[in-house]
Amino acid sequence: MTDKRLNNTIFLMFLATENYKRENGLSNEEFLRLDSQFAILNYISECPDIFDSMTGHEMAEEIEAYVSSV
Repeated sequence: MTDKRLNNTIFLMFLATENYKRENGLSNEEFLRLDSQFAILNYISECPDIFDSMTGHEMAEEIEAYVSSV
């Protein structure tokens, strides 16, 4: 993975996380508990191209759909 792609992936992980937390009223600690249970950040890092074209709300919905399907 190139440095540019890695930086973009990390940024998308941050954006998706913040949007999901805001939409669900979660603290950092609450999100980290969910992440340890569902590997949300790993999911985002495995398919960053999907998240790259989404709005904040769509990112939160995608994570919610992922969590619900696990």
